[in-house]
Amino acid sequence: MHSEADDEALTWDGAEPDNIAARPVDTPSEPSSEAPAAASASAGSSSLLLVFYGILGGVYLLYVVGWIIAVGRDTFSQASLFAEIMYQLGEFLAIASPLIWMGAVFVLTRHKRPLLRVLLLLLGAVVLVPWPFILGGSA
Repeated sequence: MHSEADDEALTWDGAEPDNIAARPVDTPSEPSSEAPAAASASAGSSSLLLVFYGILGGVYLLYVVGWIIAVGRDTFSQASLFAEIMYQLGEFLAIASPLIWMGAVFVLTRHKRPLLRVLLLLLGAVVLVPWPFILGGSA
């Protein structure tokens, strides 16, 4: 029932136990207690930053939805074709602005301190609020 061909399909060349050589493990001469503490501190702040980025990402997605609803409610039309095209371009940019802002912040602050990235994301959360949606179309 069990053939040699079936066993060959589950192995790779050089993976046989007799071909595996013992490798020395690099161990530090004296253990340092500072390295694990620093690693856990950066891991904790990294996790906190990821949660914060996720929350702000959700806020920005809600802003996109708010702008879509606000643009959909808008019945204003322009007098000329050029003005209408420019107005619709502005509406599209209003919808895309939260995503553009978040992407630009992450790209432009890639090698900067995380505090700068957080401050710019918070600034975007204040600047990009969909006021026509919040005010109920009366703006």
